[in-house]
Amino acid sequence: MLPYITGAIVFACVIAIVIASDFDIVLLFGRYGKFFATELLGADMTMRPSDYGLAIIAVGTIAWLALAIFIHPSLPITLFAFPLVQVIAIFAGLGYLRLRSSMRLKNLQDQLELVFRTLASAVRVGVSLRQALVLVADELPNPAKREFRRVIGRCNVGMPLVDALDEMAKTTPGSEMLMFARVIRVQQQTGGDLAEVLDTLATTIRDRRRVKRKMGALTAQGRFGAAIIGGLPIFIGGFVIMTQKSMADALLHTQPGWGMLGGVALLEGLAIFSLMKILQLDI
Repeated sequence: MLPYITGAIVFACVIAIVIASDFDIVLLFGRYGKFFATELLGADMTMRPSDYGLAIIAVGTIAWLALAIFIHPSLPITLFAFPLVQVIAIFAGLGYLRLRSSMRLKNLQDQLELVFRTLASAVRVGVSLRQALVLVADELPNPAKREFRRVIGRCNVGMPLVDALDEMAKTTPGSEMLMFARVIRVQQQTGGDLAEVLDTLATTIRDRRRVKRKMGALTAQGRFGAAIIGGLPIFIGGFVIMTQKSMADALLHTQPGWGMLGGVALLEGLAIFSLMKILQLDI
């Protein structure tokens, strides 16, 4: 019962600290709160950084209590595991935000050729660039609709169009949006046929997507091998734990077993990270 009582006390203290800070993780952790705000914006989530930080702390505490219930470690190890589990929960929360951000960015990149073709067609018939952006925001689905509505909203409060596009390029990291923002800035300063420039940019993005699809086909075998390397030890370990009680007790209830599990997890993580780096290509 002692680990559970300790966990309840620690969780109550964390809640009291957050409440005392008026649920403002930005003030509590300073620049880390701003970092979470940037990540949440990139993931297109409306949750406040304070709420997301509190959710991470709650999930980490629940995971720590579950670990104490099922493994029954000693009190010093239980107390030492609490900050470790919280760190893992923070990295898992960041990983979730990065995953959502990458999915949103991929969906946006798939729409960019249509976006630029639409802008070029609108500009070619005499519509201003700002009106063409409004047309894109009205006609296209999310995430392009949401991003260009943000651009229009910034322009409505007095921000210049080129600066609003620069802000969009910051919240949607990628070479395509950066090229678009720079092309518009240069065209606004020097003039020229904007419709032709947008058509050329759309063609460039189409060619880049074709190359990326070819790269995905060529590296499919390597990515499948990385998935097998990452999943096979987990599957075999779970099978052994469920079928061999003595080995399960040795792994889950002894310090050498915990050390072996930690070493295996570290080596697996390094192997998967190395394979993903090898298979990652930039164009």
